[in-house]
Amino acid sequence: MIGIYPRVSTDEQARTGFSIDFQIREGKKKAGTDDVKIYSDEGYSGEFLERPGLTQLRKDVKAGIITKVICLDPDRLARKLMLQLIITDEFERSGAELIFINGDYAKTPEGQLFYSMRGAIAEFEKDLRKQRLTNV
Repeated sequence: MIGIYPRVSTDEQARTGFSIDFQIREGKKKAGTDDVKIYSDEGYSGEFLERPGLTQLRKDVKAGIITKVICLDPDRLARKLMLQLIITDEFERSGAELIFINGDYAKTPEGQLFYSMRGAIAEFEKDLRKQRLTNV
């Protein structure tokens, strides 16, 4: 079965960015079917691993219920490179394919480097945003 993981951390992000509904709609397009299971995390930061939707998705992947995971972008999966790599490794070890709507990351050294760079940039953006908010 295919799992779709949409996440927004703030109401503003849902209004001005990619809403949960948008991410689900695009995920179903990418899947080519409406027969999917949704693991949504609305209002949860990608900075932390403990998120209800993600926790259930990880359990279902490990149990073999979900064999393909669709997510909008690596920064929706995690906002910390370490977490992104942990989740990716878990999915791969369980035999689940991880697919992103906004990009294709080949299983090549170059593809993996770009994937890691995207994760590092997402973490940098999160930290920069935090710094700006505390310096206001």
